[in-house]
Amino acid sequence: MMVRAFFELVFAKSHEQSGRKRSHSFQASALSTTSQNRRGRSLAMIVCGTVLLALVSSDVSAELTTEHRREIASLKRTVSRVGSMLRRDKVEEAEQTLEEVESRLDAIIEEAGISEDDRALAAIQSELERQKGLMDKSSGKPSKTKSEVSFVEDIAPIIDQKCLGCHGANNPRNGLRLDSFAGWRRGGQSGSLLIPGQPARSLLIARLSAPEGRGRMPARGEPLSKDEIMLVGQWIAQGAKLDFGSPQATLADLIYEHQKETLDVQIPKPTGTETVSFTQDMAPWMANLCLNCHNSRNKSGGLSVETFFDLMKGGDSGEVIIPGDMENSRFFRLVGGLELPRMPQGQGRITRQNYEDMKKWFAEGNTFDGADPRTNIRTYVRSEAEMLAEQFRSKTDEEMIAHRLERTTEQLRRSVPNDPRESFDSEHFLVVGNVDQDRLEEVAEDAEEQLSKLHKMFGGEGLPWRGKLAIFVLKDRFSYDEFNQVVEMRRADQEMSGHSKVTASHEDAYIAFQDRGDDESDLPTTEQLLIEHLTGAYLKQSGTALPDWVVSGTGVMMAMKGVRTGPHVLQMKQTAGSLVPTLGKPEDVFADGSFSPATIGPVGYTLVQYLLDQGGPGKFARLIQGFRNGLSADRAFRDAYGADAGQIARGYLTSLRV
Repeated sequence: MMVRAFFELVFAKSHEQSGRKRSHSFQASALSTTSQNRRGRSLAMIVCGTVLLALVSSDVSAELTTEHRREIASLKRTVSRVGSMLRRDKVEEAEQTLEEVESRLDAIIEEAGISEDDRALAAIQSELERQKGLMDKSSGKPSKTKSEVSFVEDIAPIIDQKCLGCHGANNPRNGLRLDSFAGWRRGGQSGSLLIPGQPARSLLIARLSAPEGRGRMPARGEPLSKDEIMLVGQWIAQGAKLDFGSPQATLADLIYEHQKETLDVQIPKPTGTETVSFTQDMAPWMANLCLNCHNSRNKSGGLSVETFFDLMKGGDSGEVIIPGDMENSRFFRLVGGLELPRMPQGQGRITRQNYEDMKKWFAEGNTFDGADPRTNIRTYVRSEAEMLAEQFRSKTDEEMIAHRLERTTEQLRRSVPNDPRESFDSEHFLVVGNVDQDRLEEVAEDAEEQLSKLHKMFGGEGLPWRGKLAIFVLKDRFSYDEFNQVVEMRRADQEMSGHSKVTASHEDAYIAFQDRGDDESDLPTTEQLLIEHLTGAYLKQSGTALPDWVVSGTGVMMAMKGVRTGPHVLQMKQTAGSLVPTLGKPEDVFADGSFSPATIGPVGYTLVQYLLDQGGPGKFARLIQGFRNGLSADRAFRDAYGADAGQIARGYLTSLRV
């Protein structure tokens, strides 16, 4: 009953206010008189126009010319500068500017024979109202009261910010989705959400107004303010109508499309000749220095810079960026120190490079080079790894080869500083080590032959690694252990005799192994280690992380050259057969970390061999491509073999028992 009484009182007062005649006055009486005269002339013009339209033939239609539209766009830019004039106490100039704009707008309306509420005038009318509000504020006069509550302007932004965490598309609590107007109509498990025209009987109002802990929504975080609840109630009292767009559109899309249309927000597109990028040069420092005070939840001065679209919308004072007009753009004047208070406030300051980039960005038209202007600018802040990758992507092939030679030479020197060191350069490989030159040439020849086989098997060609692949051939176990400790900064398992490493940026691309000789009675041989780890480096060439069992297993299988019998193969099967059954779930066999570096080879080998037996090279190659595309094990196996990871794992486990 208290809720009903509260809203009956509120809405009775609201309807009383909305019925009153509203007017707007400026600081100077001369401007007020001019505005009244203008309204009088406009009213007379509309009445006369209505009569004339009824008398003339129906094939005559009102229309804005191309010149009119260009002038309206120019007038809107002029209006947006009024806020800057008021901040500099140029009140008379601001009043005169608004008067001149309105006078010229009247002339355009008369020339084109259109009405004041024509859709083409929505953007400039909205900007005029905003600047008039600033005039009122500066003179201490109340601004006009809004009678009609708009869903897209007033209600959707509240719900989009405060309710979609629990009632969005991903996990709608109690079956209630509020991310589209269609979801409002459907309601949830508790029934209809609202009764148009009756806010006091609508479940939505009851939930928003309930005490904390007694069904209040939002259940988490701050409740809606009394003003916000009253606004929602007014909207329901006025019929709960959708005033823009489709009921199926998301609230975010409704708000975006409406603001883009009514505010005439400019999103300058790049021409391809720009030297400063918004996403790479502007957004990162803006995210670090501006977002704390200017985000969607904390709009200091009514301004959010959370997205490029938010930035171009501007704030309470109007546009902060006028494309190509640096001197009259409030963003530049505050950040560049031409006006106070200087931004950003506090200790943070832009660097000289930031300042020069900002000037150039304005000179080049403030273009946006991202995919979607609604993207949070934090996504453009790159990690150190991303910046490093970008640095290496920009290097030429010659620069990468020089980098590989310098880095490889230094890594070998640090690993075996007291040994003689040799190197040999082939078409695709840089082979180095503390073995003699003949041995390096022999390894290089074997590597080139194996690369041809890998290209044929996987359909590749050319140089898989930028700057070639380095091959470290280390003469004994001590040398290999030293390499691991110095370069990899780890202690190698005693069962390990080699490994591969290819980073996403190709800053590092190498294999390293102990030269174990060519005696096949003491496996693995040097040739087998070369084939195993060269295969691993080949699979890693794209920079995408593949499961350890794929890399190791494929490498060992290639090294075995089709041999499926013998003591070494039997030992690998026994190792896998003793380890895999100890896993908690069979499908854990596909998870990285389930096996040590010393045992991943035998498990991987038997697993890869099983998959090749089940589907041949074609299905196995499709599985690898699925992993490269970022698919989960379940999805990758389903796409390649038509069975999920659990089914494949159980079949593999059965094969180990045979």
